[in-house]
Amino acid sequence: MTATLYTFPISHFSEKARWALDLANYDYKLNPLVPGQHIQTLKPLVNDLYVPVLETETGIIQGSGDILDFVEEKAFGHKASPEEKQMEEKIDTQIGKSLQTLLYHFILDYPEIVGKLFLLKPASPNDTVGAPEHFDLIALSLKRRYKITPKNLEVVKQSLDECSKELIEIYKSRKFFNGTSFGRVDLTLASLMGMLSEPKESPAYPWFASVQMPESFLTWRKELGFDLLFDKIKEFYRDFRIQSK
Repeated sequence: MTATLYTFPISHFSEKARWALDLANYDYKLNPLVPGQHIQTLKPLVNDLYVPVLETETGIIQGSGDILDFVEEKAFGHKASPEEKQMEEKIDTQIGKSLQTLLYHFILDYPEIVGKLFLLKPASPNDTVGAPEHFDLIALSLKRRYKITPKNLEVVKQSLDECSKELIEIYKSRKFFNGTSFGRVDLTLASLMGMLSEPKESPAYPWFASVQMPESFLTWRKELGFDLLFDKIKEFYRDFRIQSK
C-alpha cells in the first residue's frame, strides 16, 4: 500500500508535511481536498477533521509536526535538538496559526478570491471563478474556527510580530537555525510563512499567483518589515525544496 497524504492545496501546514516527505524521499500519493468537502473524506479516518493527514499501512498520522517526526531522520539525517523542537512549536503557533486567522480575515470579503484559492487545480489570473458552494456557511465556520474578531486579530498580529522579530535577529547571524544545516526550524518557517514571501518553488504559488489579493492585505504585508525573513525563505525554497509530487 502506498501512503496517502491528504492536504488542501494552499494550506501552509500541508506544505510543511509535504516538504518533509519529499525531502525524505518518502513514497506517497497526494490527495488534495476542497475545504468543506474534505469532511466526507476524512471522517472515516480521523476524529478531528483537519489536514494534513498521512494514511500509511501501519496507521494514520495527523498534523504536520507528527508527520515531520515520522520522517525526520531521513529528511535531515539526525533528530532535532530540544531547542529546535521548542522553536518549531513556537513558529507553528505564533506564525502558522496566526497567519491562518489573518489570511481569512483579509479574503473572506472577496468570495471570488476564496473560490480560486479553494480549487483543486490553479486557475489562470484571467479566469473568473465564482464563490465556493455554500460560501456563507463556509465563511461563518472559518470565522468561528480561526476566531476572526477585532480583539483576536490584534492578538495574533502581535504574536506574529514578536516571533518574526526574534527569528530575524537569529537569521542575521546564522545561515540555518541550528547553525550547521537545513533543519526542522528552517523548513517550518519557510513553509508556514511562504504565503507571505511567495517563493515560486512553493507548490501553492500557482494558486496565489492566480488571484489579485486585496489592497489591504498587500499594504499590511509591505509594512511588516520582514524582508530579511522573506529573502531567507526564498533561499530555502530555492536550495532545498525537492518536489516529487
